[in-house]
Amino acid sequence: MNTNSIKKMTRQTRSEFTSIIILNYNGGKIIMECIKSIYEKTHNIEIIIIDNNSSDSSNNEIKEKYPNIILIENKKNLGMTARNLGINIAKGEFIVFLDSDTIVQEKWLDELVNSYIKNGDGLYQPKLLDKENPKIINSAGNQINIFGLGYSRGKTLEDNDQFNKFQKIGYTSGACTFTSSKIIKKIGKIDQIFFAYHDDLDYGWRAWLQGIPSYYEPKSIVYHLGSPTLKWSQKKFYLLERNRWICLFSCYSTITILKLLPSLFLIDIGLILYFLTKGLLFSKIKANFSIIGLYSDIKKRKISIQKTRKIKDNEIIKEFLDDFSIPTNITKKSTGKIFSNIIKNISKITRKII
Repeated sequence: MNTNSIKKMTRQTRSEFTSIIILNYNGGKIIMECIKSIYEKTHNIEIIIIDNNSSDSSNNEIKEKYPNIILIENKKNLGMTARNLGINIAKGEFIVFLDSDTIVQEKWLDELVNSYIKNGDGLYQPKLLDKENPKIINSAGNQINIFGLGYSRGKTLEDNDQFNKFQKIGYTSGACTFTSSKIIKKIGKIDQIFFAYHDDLDYGWRAWLQGIPSYYEPKSIVYHLGSPTLKWSQKKFYLLERNRWICLFSCYSTITILKLLPSLFLIDIGLILYFLTKGLLFSKIKANFSIIGLYSDIKKRKISIQKTRKIKDNEIIKEFLDDFSIPTNITKKSTGKIFSNIIKNISKITRKII
């Protein structure tokens, strides 16, 4: 079905074309709250849940309470790449990647569908508010710094409608990403190299390489808990930093990487000092060495990605920012501001040579 035929449909019937893909790993009551909110606020959908070998019997509870849900039970934890199993069987004209620790608001899906039809092909993200404190922003659109540093715009700020404008963003949050099945086919599957974290940044970056933008639609609202499994742990910091380098080496051309190297070296020194103050230096060292071990895999995915790209790096970085925002729940506001300003100034200088 093409976009023109979709436009002729009524608002009430559009959502029947949507497949909602949710991953579960020991979700307990959290995922049950998520499912309940979807069924209460959304109609004419299919829910596909991929259970990543949970040990808390939440998969059995899902089967018992919601027999209409399509449940795939993995024998091991496949991380975020398990979403590919949902993509393979999804019947919807539209697809949503939704985290299990979310609760959706009324008309959340209608607003995303309407926005897609109005604004065209792309990846779409709703306004994400804190599930425990709905007055606080979780993400008002995710952004990418030219050094591959991704962050959630507005995170930890009070929502005073300051981010109520529809606009392009760097990439959509994996907590809730909406698009059409045809766009999913163009971008491809989620790469198993990531397991968790920055898989959404990589997906948005790969989309930009093919000329597919990411958008923030504030009319759609979803409440998100965020990192219920790893929180701010050694493993999370390790994955974030390792995966950032995977994105850099894979998505930028070799020429761009060479131009970036001096600045990346300076940024890395700053990150090492930052990780040291947080007692996370081991995570940074481990991440750097893991990149060496993944050299062959990164090289293969780089070749594959660069073959399909349609947009040059100097065009793509126009959509990337110089800023980098560190949430106040991670570090002191003053420290975060100093670090952010350093990155911003280095980024502005570096941008001129790419």
